[in-house]
Parts: sequence; structure tokens; C-alpha cells
Amino acid sequence: MDQLIPNKLPIKLIVFDVAGTTAQDDGLVVEAFRRAMIALGVEDNSPKLQEMINYVDATMGQRKIDVFTHLCEGDINKANQAHNLFIDNYVTLIEEGKLQEFPGIKKLFNDLSARGITLAITTGFPRVILDKIIFALDWKDYINFSVAASEVEKGRPAPDMIMKSIELYNQVFSPNISPENIVVVGDTESDIQSGLAAGAQMVVGVETGAHTKDQLSKVGATHILNQAIELNTIC
Repeated sequence: MDQLIPNKLPIKLIVFDVAGTTAQDDGLVVEAFRRAMIALGVEDNSPKLQEMINYVDATMGQRKIDVFTHLCEGDINKANQAHNLFIDNYVTLIEEGKLQEFPGIKKLFNDLSARGITLAITTGFPRVILDKIIFALDWKDYINFSVAASEVEKGRPAPDMIMKSIELYNQVFSPNISPENIVVVGDTESDIQSGLAAGAQMVVGVETGAHTKDQLSKVGATHILNQAIELNTIC
């Protein structure tokens, strides 16, 4: 890994997205959103609901409360109500075993850790969902740090969660690292934009989630892989 790119700093930390990157979403975000909005009175299968779902798809990876605030036209109370319903529904889907990791992810985590690379995961979900994911997928012993969108000032495409991951690294390990020591991996435009805004050495898009190769390339991904487990081929 240290010889990955000549004249570049060695990679010390890789920051992964969760849903669509390391965990198979399979439409769970949209389903939890659909249930939440129906509970708030939006008619199922209506043009309005489909328009909302299209926006959710387009903003996949962003902080969910920000998405709901937009869809609720700035009505914070309604947005919070929708967000809470979304959380309840997504947690239910996790507890029903609907969320699975992509095959080979734990092996990838192990391989990278064995090479002395620290691992972090970030997500547009709040901590209550992230903890459920870590428990359900048995990731506790595979990752070093996790950051939820609810724990930073701004969600993606801002770089706050990545910078928080670096901060956590620097609190534990020495010497301190900078963004040039990290790789960011994600499946959405906002993942890529966040990594670029942070100044990561590599910002890797994967084609297993919400956005296409063309979309990821257009916003500036430095590398694009079919899936996250191929990271070893470029690192």
C-alpha cells in the first residue's frame, strides 16, 4: 500500500460507506422511506410519492434528516416525524434480516487490517441505525471507527464525517495523519464529493449501489471498481 502511488503519503486509513458499498441495500432505504411517507398520509403508488422516491435515489448517501427536511419543504417538525418513522422502519428491516453485507467484505476488512491499515465506516444514517447495522452484520471486531451523520455538523457531500474519522484516528494512533493518508470508498455521488472535499489521496467509486459508473466518474472519482472487494487490486 505504501508504494501505491509514487511520491504520495502512505495510506493509513480507509473510510468506507455502508449501504450500497459494504452492505447490500437492495432497496431497503427506499422501502423504509416509502413506509414512512405513507404513514404521514402520502398516497401509495401516487405520482407525488414517486417524485419523492426519485429525490431519495438522487440524494442517496446524504444525511437522511436533510433529505426529509427538503421533502417536507423546511417543516422541521414534519421532517423529524418522517425521519423517526424512517428509522423505525429501517431498523425493523434490519431485524428481519433483510440487510446483508456484500460477499467477501469481512475478508477484505481482514486483509487490509493485516497490512496495518485502519478502517472506518461512515453513513448518512443516524447512530441508532448504524449501531444496528454493525451488530447485525457482526462488524464490531472488523472495523476501528464508525461515524454517523448525526454526529457531525454537516452530512455529505460535506467532508465532516471523513474529517471526524481522521480525528478519531489521531486520538488513538501516532503519528497523526492528514487527508493525504486516506482512501475514501463509496457508491454515490455524495460519497465521491465528500472524499474530494476532504482531500483524500484516492476517492474510489463502486458500482454496487445507487449511482452508475458514469455518475461517479462525472463527479470526479479517482478510481471506479465493480465492487468494494476489488479494492485490493488497486491498493
